[in-house]
Amino acid sequence: MRQMIWYEWKRIWNSRLTQFAVAGCILFFVFSAWSNIRLAGETDQNGNQVTGLEAVEVMKEYQKEVTLDQETADKYTKEYLSYTQNPDTSSDNRDMMYLSEEMYLNWYIPNRHILRPVVNAYRTAEQYNDSMLDVLSQSAGNDLYEARKDRVQESLSSAVSRNEITASEADWWNEKDNEVGQYATGYNRAWWELLNSPSLIILIMMAVGIGIAPMFAGEYQTKCDSLLLGMRYGKSRLILAKLISSFLFTTVVYWVSMGIFSGIYLAVMGLDGWNLPVQALYEDMSIGYNLTAAEACGLILVMGYIMTLGVMGVVLILSSLMKNPYGVIITTFLFLCVPLFLSLNRGGYLWKHVLALLPEKISEFSFSSYLVYSVGGLTVTWPVAAMIVNGLCAVVLSGAAYVCFRSHQVNR
Repeated sequence: MRQMIWYEWKRIWNSRLTQFAVAGCILFFVFSAWSNIRLAGETDQNGNQVTGLEAVEVMKEYQKEVTLDQETADKYTKEYLSYTQNPDTSSDNRDMMYLSEEMYLNWYIPNRHILRPVVNAYRTAEQYNDSMLDVLSQSAGNDLYEARKDRVQESLSSAVSRNEITASEADWWNEKDNEVGQYATGYNRAWWELLNSPSLIILIMMAVGIGIAPMFAGEYQTKCDSLLLGMRYGKSRLILAKLISSFLFTTVVYWVSMGIFSGIYLAVMGLDGWNLPVQALYEDMSIGYNLTAAEACGLILVMGYIMTLGVMGVVLILSSLMKNPYGVIITTFLFLCVPLFLSLNRGGYLWKHVLALLPEKISEFSFSSYLVYSVGGLTVTWPVAAMIVNGLCAVVLSGAAYVCFRSHQVNR
């Protein structure tokens, strides 16, 4: 059995197209990480715009970890308002938050990672376009986490009106949100970059489709199917070896690609902020997921892996049904690309929930989404539902591919 698996493994990697696809995918991941790090920008204390590693160092210097409690919110709110009321430290420039240039550079920029989530907690839906000065002037002294809870209620009401969730699911989120509690903010750029890059996983899905497309269709194309099925273990162990090698190929390509991609960010930008809550990464205090940055990134990675396995299942069943590997590749590409043009913001409740389960829709996942799935008395979040469905699809479709290849009529 091991020799069969090893043989099928080598057959996958002997394909020039597969080698090109995997190498291209990894190189694109490296280029993407390098370019995002290089383009990272920040303003230093002299007002100069710096980029790349220099910007990272400035961010680390400015964005110290601070607990967002009521005392901190009141302290920075009062300081900001006092500066805007003093002629020596204020201005009429909204882009500089109504502060003088010196105060904007030396006080606001180093502390904006604290002020932004505070303002977002106080900002009502009616104040969407209001300036920071207007929002804080009206909300100074208000309870920060009571204000945050109001924003959660606003977001849930909006999700219900968009047919994203039902009223009972909004109540479920409201209870789950109670677990979030008080949290901190600080430097977290590497984790922020990783959480905003799930769309790149589609490239891995395409590489996997290219690699395993010939698994069964290649046997049809070369007329070797009759020979293989006539062998002693041709209808059992050989087919199982093909499925196992496909699983191993998918696993290796996914984790090597994502390991390199994540490793570059974490090595260059640092592990700082791994323990900060996901709310600090999005600066949106209405997020209901009670996760740290590291846990959120881990969830994205596992979700992407299982959804990639779902694509593997689709490719295997197509390969067992179609007679040409290129037909499998084209069909897989259409399966991955067409739904990208279908918006989750259109259609009703059923449309959103079905579409979100497709593997490529990981590109649209965000922790700010309230999409959940309810079956009977059980309610699960979008990532959990997507992993369950795609994991089942990987198993069921792989099994179906086993049966289709084993039972098809040869020489036709």
